[in-house]
Amino acid sequence: MNRHAMKITAIDHVAVQTSDLDAALDFYMRILGAELIMRGKFKRREMAWLRVGVVKIELFSQRAGESLRPWNDFASGPVHMAFLVPNLDAFLREALAKGARFHPSHPAPFVPPVEGASKIVYLLGPDGEEVELRDSNDVM
Repeated sequence: MNRHAMKITAIDHVAVQTSDLDAALDFYMRILGAELIMRGKFKRREMAWLRVGVVKIELFSQRAGESLRPWNDFASGPVHMAFLVPNLDAFLREALAKGARFHPSHPAPFVPPVEGASKIVYLLGPDGEEVELRDSNDVM
């Protein structure tokens, strides 16, 4: 019996909660180049769907009348999202010119201590989260 007969085949989307939907849309669209699919209301929140290649990002605002705790890397769960770009150095120059900033946890490009790894960079996301960029030509 093949115990791996049923398996996932791809990531469809990632849902990201944000304290400022407009700032998140600006970051993902203007800085990273994501495409807006739609924006609207969802229960007590605003939400937006973005497309990045074949993967979608579902952005959720905080619920009306509530606030979110600030992002930190001491909570369990996902730590960051990583995006592929066709030329990391060129993309980074353009992103920084548009106002992107390095994440304080990694304030410069670096090569992780993993065999076969290439240079990566972490940008500061709109809610303080880490947003990783890596060159699509250097994927492990």
